[in-house]
Amino acid sequence: MVDFISEVQEELRKDDYNRWLKKYGPYLAALIVLIIAGTAFFQWREYRAEQVSETTSYDYIEIVDSIGDDKAGAVASFSALSQNAPDGYAGISLLRAAELELENGNKEKAVAFFDDAATKFSKKRHIQLAQLKAGYILAGLGKFDEVKSRIEPLTQKDEPYQFLARELMAYAAQETSDLKTARMHLSYIETSPGAPETIVRRAKQNLLLLNSSPSASETEKTEPEITPPAVNGEDIESAPTETEDNE
Repeated sequence: MVDFISEVQEELRKDDYNRWLKKYGPYLAALIVLIIAGTAFFQWREYRAEQVSETTSYDYIEIVDSIGDDKAGAVASFSALSQNAPDGYAGISLLRAAELELENGNKEKAVAFFDDAATKFSKKRHIQLAQLKAGYILAGLGKFDEVKSRIEPLTQKDEPYQFLARELMAYAAQETSDLKTARMHLSYIETSPGAPETIVRRAKQNLLLLNSSPSASETEKTEPEITPPAVNGEDIESAPTETEDNE
């Protein structure tokens, strides 16, 4: 009797399972297919990205090796490479194009390339590196209002190049007769823990000049000339770059 009841229960369980499988089986099979297809797709994308990155690397090195005296041709090649390259290589290519334009004396074009490069990177320190380099060029061109509007966001606490950005802002402020703002940025650098030593030293020297000068209300002719920041970005490599975005 017990065996009979067990057999009946087993048959009922089989019937329940068959009904469940008949009802939900197609959905389960579709889900399994989607998981397998999705996994295969992502693996293919990773493989494809590696292939593209490797090919782009070879193309980039080839352009670098062929620069020679044909800088205009190299600029065109870097610009073309950036159109289809992965973001990192696209940004680096545009940085090199900007530097070549700067060597050729085409400062406005260099700024445009640095601006384009900033849109191709994902990490904040790379984005702001391009923005800061553009700011140095604009300062050299005397476009101080544009420097201030572009560089001010880079001066915020914990930004990767905040001290270099503040130094550049101080220079732009002094050149536009805003000595109060110049002192503010230089004092911040001087008193901030973690500021690079070379930048602190320049800030102290420039503060001495500003603090020994006549008041900001006097004529521009009596204002001191503070030391311009490193317009070629000499201190960028030594600047703190711990802060990155999470993209």
